[in-house]
Amino acid sequence: MKRNINFDNEKAYHKTKLLLKIYRDVVWSIEDRVAEIEEEYYEMGSNSLVEALEYLDEYNSNMNRKKLEDELCSVFKSKLLIEIVDKALLKVKKYPDYGDIYFEIIYKQYIQKNKYPEKYIIQVLNFERTTFYKRKKEAIKLMGVALWGYVLPELKGLW
Repeated sequence: MKRNINFDNEKAYHKTKLLLKIYRDVVWSIEDRVAEIEEEYYEMGSNSLVEALEYLDEYNSNMNRKKLEDELCSVFKSKLLIEIVDKALLKVKKYPDYGDIYFEIIYKQYIQKNKYPEKYIIQVLNFERTTFYKRKKEAIKLMGVALWGYVLPELKGLW
């Protein structure tokens, strides 16, 4: 995967590690925020967010419309970032050498709603601690290559 890509591998590793550390919190807070938005507009008399949007469009209530647009824009930007990370994670999973293992490590450690303790992941994968930490570092590096070297440049080309 790293062939023909000119970027700082260590920098990508550290950026990816930071991103993965906050990923779970971001995903689940977005989910909560969408539920709050839907609840708020349900209280206004709409049965769903779609009805609230139709209502605001029909009656052109600029104050509520602007607030809703800002909130939804923020949620959709965050959702796009989540989809980018998900695409990179799928590239990692397809990697021929240890791709499935790398995927499991990243998914269980950073992505899944309930974070698994490293002890549990080591046990499930039947690894020694040193092997686990070696594979974890490799997984994060590969995720960085997939994210910063493939997925983002592809999307940048589309935009």
